[in-house]
Amino acid sequence: MSHECTTDGCLNHTDTYLCPQCVRDLQAWLDKVPTLITALTVTIAKLDHVRPVGGGWNGGGKPGSAAPLNLDALQLQENLKSVGTSAKDYAHDERAAGLAWLIQDWVTKAELLVSGPEAEMVDHAANKAKLKAANLQPMPTRQLLPWLRDKAGVHLISQRIRDWVRDGHLKAASNDGQPAYHPADVIDVWQRIGRK
Repeated sequence: MSHECTTDGCLNHTDTYLCPQCVRDLQAWLDKVPTLITALTVTIAKLDHVRPVGGGWNGGGKPGSAAPLNLDALQLQENLKSVGTSAKDYAHDERAAGLAWLIQDWVTKAELLVSGPEAEMVDHAANKAKLKAANLQPMPTRQLLPWLRDKAGVHLISQRIRDWVRDGHLKAASNDGQPAYHPADVIDVWQRIGRK
């Protein structure tokens, strides 16, 4: 007897609890599981974080105690070990839609633990254009640096600003007791020479 697939938002008709498309989607998630189980072993032991040798309490040049286990990674690995390998088998289970969602959630979390979050791309040219259009007032370095980090994704230290001024790449926009710089000017110098 044909009925709608039990996956939320899926209107396909099927004789099982998952339609053929949802079975293929689930199989793609299941195919990632064996690799993730292996990769999580490194994350569990925190071997993906290099620890210095000789930094332990004993001071004798031997490493201190091992880092504690990553329990989130351990739990995800155990969860993934409990997963079957065939999406077609899940299609006959009345809980198929919920199990498919759970497997997808586990795989997504495991991938994030193994690979880390993707680096966010910053469009510096667009940021610079917005800065010029906003006509911001010059800022002293102590105000400018956190502003650049939070608003433009540019990470600088005050010494870098002083070096640019000394080398003639950047000029203070005002100097009432302490120099202040236009954010757009700083980003311009950073784009030209600062990222090298």
